[in-house]
Amino acid sequence: MSMMEDFFTREKANEGIKIPLTLPDGSESEHYIVVRGIDSDAFRDAETQAKRNAMSFAAIEDEAMRSEAFADERLGLIAALVADWSFDAPCELDAVKAFLHQAPQICEQIDKVAAKRALFFAKGLSNLPTTPKASSN
Repeated sequence: MSMMEDFFTREKANEGIKIPLTLPDGSESEHYIVVRGIDSDAFRDAETQAKRNAMSFAAIEDEAMRSEAFADERLGLIAALVADWSFDAPCELDAVKAFLHQAPQICEQIDKVAAKRALFFAKGLSNLPTTPKASSN
């Protein structure tokens, strides 16, 4: 029988999952990023702000500037999904955005992983007891 908690994804989405980073040639590296899920508070806050910003971006008359504003906003949304990383630089929004701008393949990887609720959901289920444990005392 399912319990209410079996449907919860927010806590695991906030914790994030560790993703190893491969180099552009496909070889392994010692680096990783921790990716939050799309149900995380940080992503939901960034998404709300992006929706607000979209109104003002739409009013930008110069098409190139408008496109750049939307692209930067999308990069910020994906950067909000990064909770931590193994690089020496602090894992701050501007640093993450700069990294993702130069490494679009990582940006795509984060986007795909974060949207897969099952990755966060399954992890959450494995930590939940399926039946109440009998007390040993």
